[in-house]
Amino acid sequence: MTAADTAPRPDTGTEARAQRAAVRTFRPKRSLPVFIVGAVVLVIAGVAAAEVVSFLVGSPLRLLPFGSAAEYAGRARWNDPKIRVASAVLIGAGAVLVALALVPGRVGYLPLRTGDADLVVGLSRPGLRQAAAAAACGVDGVRAARVAVGRRRVTVRVRTHLRSADGMRDADGMRDAVRAAVEDRIAELAPVRALKVRTRVDFSKT
Repeated sequence: MTAADTAPRPDTGTEARAQRAAVRTFRPKRSLPVFIVGAVVLVIAGVAAAEVVSFLVGSPLRLLPFGSAAEYAGRARWNDPKIRVASAVLIGAGAVLVALALVPGRVGYLPLRTGDADLVVGLSRPGLRQAAAAAACGVDGVRAARVAVGRRRVTVRVRTHLRSADGMRDADGMRDAVRAAVEDRIAELAPVRALKVRTRVDFSKT
């Protein structure tokens, strides 16, 4: 019996809280879109405030053509093509901002299971690529490996010294061996969310 066998294991509720804490911590942030929108709104609000204050003190800055805009708005009609185009542009811009707020960004770190809500651990995408590549290269016959990490999938492409004519019959076995090695390594890392492993074998041409 080992220490791992005798160590107390966290209950289901503790494990669930720990996983939620890890996911929240490493959730992608939309910092750049938020900064851009905030900067644009700040500039517009600043210019509008300056125009209002300058008008109230009797010395309008006239940074923006409010007079011309008000005159045009007074005679414009809803069926005017320019009004329709402007409305469509504003609706599209609003839809894009809503989509940016709702759709997750690119995940920078992979949250790992720790069993403790106060201990949050994340693995970077390059770190996961290196770990998967090392596992793939440990398989007999594999000369090199390239790994691509997606949101839900890890794609492993390996090169072997075997020729296609001689090794084609072993392709399925090598793919399975590489997949099993990478899956075992990922299981050891214990990611919060499961990752599907896809493998491909490239044979030597000489």
